[in-house]
Amino acid sequence: MLKAIIFDVDGVLVDSMRFQADAWVKTFKEIGITITREDIYELEGSNNRRLIKSIFEKVGREPEPWHLDQLPERKREVLEFDQIKPFEGILDCLKELKRHFKLAMVSGSHVDTINKIIDKYFSNCFEVIITGSDLEYGKPDPDPYLKALEMLDLTKNECVVIENAPLGITAAKRAGLYCVAVASMLEPKKIEHADLVLEDHASLLDYLKSLIT
Repeated sequence: MLKAIIFDVDGVLVDSMRFQADAWVKTFKEIGITITREDIYELEGSNNRRLIKSIFEKVGREPEPWHLDQLPERKREVLEFDQIKPFEGILDCLKELKRHFKLAMVSGSHVDTINKIIDKYFSNCFEVIITGSDLEYGKPDPDPYLKALEMLDLTKNECVVIENAPLGITAAKRAGLYCVAVASMLEPKKIEHADLVLEDHASLLDYLKSLIT
């Protein structure tokens, strides 16, 4: 029996991936590394350390310790946070879902960014919140979702995960969870390892509402 829904944040709850990606593009450009939005979309869900290491590896460079410490801070400085807003219909849907299920949030983003998003849009919506700052090993490792299960005090077959990115889907599957993916930023074939792929947020809202009936 379904008792909880676990949501990724960027690209699932909030339309933020363009702004997150652009902030990373600007930050890496400042240290002489040229990347695209697509490079970030494919790494979405990983925590800052893993993302930075992946980008450096892609361009054949090795990050120095200061890169791991200072680049995330610089990225948060240039992030156009005021442009980030929930997808249409998500807030009302969450309010309805909360009457029937426990709700959890599992994100690879920094705790400061997630707290700002929660304070602005999602106060009192989620019983469990896991950020990219909480665990050493983030997505695609299963740890964030396993931690959410532990905090929810539920079994794997009592939860469903809503994701949008390849690494997040991999993390959910490695944790043994049923994963539904919405193609919010990447084409469906790049997220086809999810159990169910939805083509847009209208389809996601229909799916979530169907869980109540």
